[in-house]
Amino acid sequence: MQNTSTLEDWRGVDVAQIRAQLRLSVKERVRVMVEAANVLIAVQEHSREAREAKAG
Repeated sequence: MQNTSTLEDWRGVDVAQIRAQLRLSVKERVRVMVEAANVLIAVQEHSREAREAKAG
């Protein structure tokens, strides 16, 4: 039997985050994922700009 207070499963997946996502409607879930993707894209862009500034 698995301890329900465990924050991660055996693969290191944040179980609480998965449960929170599943409580959202599909529309809300898509909005959250689009927001996360946009943040990742912004981080990658800033990283690329920083590398280019350092190299140039």
